[in-house]
Amino acid sequence: MSMIFCPLYSGSSGNALYVKYGDTSLLIDCGKPGKKLTEAMQSIGVDPASLTGILITHEHSDHISGAGVMSRKYHLPIYATAGTWQGMDGKIGAIAPENRVVFDKRSDFYLGGIGV
Repeated sequence: MSMIFCPLYSGSSGNALYVKYGDTSLLIDCGKPGKKLTEAMQSIGVDPASLTGILITHEHSDHISGAGVMSRKYHLPIYATAGTWQGMDGKIGAIAPENRVVFDKRSDFYLGGIGV
């Protein structure tokens, strides 16, 4: 089985990487508006509603600006460390409690078939 890495945006104005392995597909970072992220995903033939979730690397605006919109619109869980969640509070809008997932940066974990 092959893994797909497709950079959607990269740079100081916004970052987002689409990753797929098996039945698991993620956005790593969401640093563009939700509409732009949706359009970028559709341009590579991916329905944003098919995502397993969003993994946030850190709370800088060029990594989080579209995370709240994408989570709310497509009911996607957002995975981030406790410190990143603290840094995002007030910046990405309300996230449903079931979509706020905290992981320990000192431990490996799996999102479906993808090891993080």
